[in-house]
Amino acid sequence: MDIKGKRVLILGGWGLVGQAIAKQLLEEKPSELIVTSLRENEAAEIQAILENHPLNQGTKIISVHGDLFVRNELSYLSKADIYSKPEQVELMIHDIYDDLGPDIINNSKLYQIMDTHKPQILIDCINTATAFAYQNVYQIVAELRAEINEIRKGKTADDKLIETVERIISTLYIPQLIRHVQILIESMRQADTKLYLKVGTSGTGGMGFNIPYTHSEDKPSKMLMSKSSLAGAHTMLLWLLGRTPQAPIIKEIKPTAAIAWKKIGFGKVVRRGSHIPLYDSLPGEATILGDSLSKSPKSTWDRLGDEFLESVYIDAGENGYFSAGEFSVLTGEGQMEFVTPEEIADLTLLEIMGGNTGNDIISSLDSSVLAPSYRAGLIRKDALKKMEALEEETGKDSVAFELLGPPRLTKLLYEVYILKRLKGNISDVLTADPDELAAQMEAEILTNKELRSTILSVGTPILLKDGITFLRGPDMSEPNFEGRTVLDVNPDNIEKWTSGGWLDLRKSNIIKWQERLAALGDDMEKETKQDYSSYYFRNRRFLGATQRMDIGIIVNWVLEYEDKGYRIK
Repeated sequence: MDIKGKRVLILGGWGLVGQAIAKQLLEEKPSELIVTSLRENEAAEIQAILENHPLNQGTKIISVHGDLFVRNELSYLSKADIYSKPEQVELMIHDIYDDLGPDIINNSKLYQIMDTHKPQILIDCINTATAFAYQNVYQIVAELRAEINEIRKGKTADDKLIETVERIISTLYIPQLIRHVQILIESMRQADTKLYLKVGTSGTGGMGFNIPYTHSEDKPSKMLMSKSSLAGAHTMLLWLLGRTPQAPIIKEIKPTAAIAWKKIGFGKVVRRGSHIPLYDSLPGEATILGDSLSKSPKSTWDRLGDEFLESVYIDAGENGYFSAGEFSVLTGEGQMEFVTPEEIADLTLLEIMGGNTGNDIISSLDSSVLAPSYRAGLIRKDALKKMEALEEETGKDSVAFELLGPPRLTKLLYEVYILKRLKGNISDVLTADPDELAAQMEAEILTNKELRSTILSVGTPILLKDGITFLRGPDMSEPNFEGRTVLDVNPDNIEKWTSGGWLDLRKSNIIKWQERLAALGDDMEKETKQDYSSYYFRNRRFLGATQRMDIGIIVNWVLEYEDKGYRIK
């Protein structure tokens, strides 16, 4: 893709890799370069650097700051500030766990940036795995267990337990990652983004379970393994996105070494965004080890005025400051070693412009995974033929068990099956009066105990043609109550439930099926008699199967054309 004249957004533009990519992008003359960072001073700093860079030949530089993983109104607050108000925590939990509707999407910080600037190219340099994993769910679980133990000892539960439960709910890694990617997809679709490139992480700098650098006494640490797990999960979600129709081109470059460096200097050492204050302690009565060790004892140390730790350091960007000793160990042979941000930037630009670097993880996965096979396709018809023979022999039609999911699949299969039982072919369905056909389908349900009980027993409710009478068993696969015990019955919910998994015997649904079957026929008739080539897939060769109402072929078509559920690779 040509970068010249395009709008490019770099998430994490202040960071080590983000800066290197931004500087090299200037040579390609994008019309706008939007850079984001968590903190306002970082965003302002990178904007100034790029505006005054000698390679900038008229590119408009825009900076945005804030937390991209929360909604806009919370994006300028620290996690501590968010957790200070229960209503803010509840809002964050709502955004992570509730159905992805317009409220959650439109108020997301990421969505608002994408909607405002509509980048054609999106480069993601945020270490997403670190952002989620370093919330340290293990520490919160430990606190929660301690509070539960106190309750078991007879102590009364208080608001602290509720706060800890809310913290753990809001810091669970996978729900946050999934919601982030969901919002990312919708944001890119809305912005008409053409290409997304992620600079990812292995979580361990390319080392294995024997990595000696850890965040706890464990080796390897649970938190570090969480980071690697999230990095892998993120890659798999991007791989799925790369197999999604009407999605941008998806790429990921995953460095497997330490990344360095941004600058070398002498001064106050920064750790987790703050300088390290100096303390001192001398032996005394209070420094003798006793029977127990307290995490927060009475102070036995003194703060050394307003002094802070100062030393020679190398700035490794998001990884922080390393001492000369630490950098020497980390980058030595057989350890993490390192790669420069400029090398990553070179690969990034080459991939964006259509080059083949061999470093795109998404392409690597595509070339490595086991695809559907010729043999399986060849013997598929034998499996179906054997099942059809058993249906004939036993007198039992095999329609749906609600094991594959979603509930919508079971609903569609049974609706087509009942239409087939009543009419036998598509032509008779199309010419039937919708009111009469709805009445016939309802009569079939009410008089055929075996059919009715099978549908209800697999968890599929049945809405009769009056639109208010419904039949159900003890389990319903739709709706998902999500912790609630009662849901409101209203027109919107009825439409949601019938679309999502209820057998729908209303006239409106019969008309919808007639429209579907007519469209299926039109689709197969696209092949002209003069062009009997491999170009057409669903063509005259499928007419026989559809006319005899093969329920699998018909529902396959609905999932592909109506639900856009089909594979492209």
